[in-house]
Amino acid sequence: NGDLQLTDIFSCFHLQIENQKMSKSTGNSLTGAELLQRGYSSDQLRYFFSLLSLTEKPSNFEFKTLEERNKFLAGPLNAAFEKPLSAAEKHYNGKIPQGELIGKTARETKKVIQIYVSGMKKAEYSKLLFALENYARVINGLFTQYKPHDDRYPEKDRSDALYSSFYILKNIVILLSPFAPETMEKLRGCLNLPKDVYALEELTKPIQANHAVNAKVEFFPAVEN
Repeated sequence: NGDLQLTDIFSCFHLQIENQKMSKSTGNSLTGAELLQRGYSSDQLRYFFSLLSLTEKPSNFEFKTLEERNKFLAGPLNAAFEKPLSAAEKHYNGKIPQGELIGKTARETKKVIQIYVSGMKKAEYSKLLFALENYARVINGLFTQYKPHDDRYPEKDRSDALYSSFYILKNIVILLSPFAPETMEKLRGCLNLPKDVYALEELTKPIQANHAVNAKVEFFPAVEN
């Protein structure tokens, strides 16, 4: 009859807290507002709950695990966002240098997109988020190997590594936006990209050389225990 039909049904399992059933009567229930009052951003919480795989199995909420995950977001993941922006500002007049994809950038991009598409279809959010985390680590690997932030290293390798890093960042903005929309909007602003960049057609399209970027900002906030 032309009406839209639901083609996929995802079950949702119980969420426990510290290995106990969450209940108001026992006083161990939590609300999103209470977690926000502890200093976590809505993106950090959305990201963490997406990792719990509630579409696949019962899951347990633990503050220790939440803290560990957010240390990663505020640490290595933030670093992957910040390093290219800092290097461009300090060594390339705030612009993306002319370059080519270097190292395993192209291979890892193809791999993560395949995992992402499959994971979104099956609601396997933890699998695709871990794949995105590994993809972001490629940036840290490029900085370790080719040193785009250090003028003492070969210019061609440095510019290729920084060009590749911005290529990865643009893809991350698109792929991570359903799970961390506010943070990806910050990153989009730092990359100085238009709002239509979120279109899937923009995936794997590199940012043009000499494109000006903006200074880094705080992305995922560090939260005290």
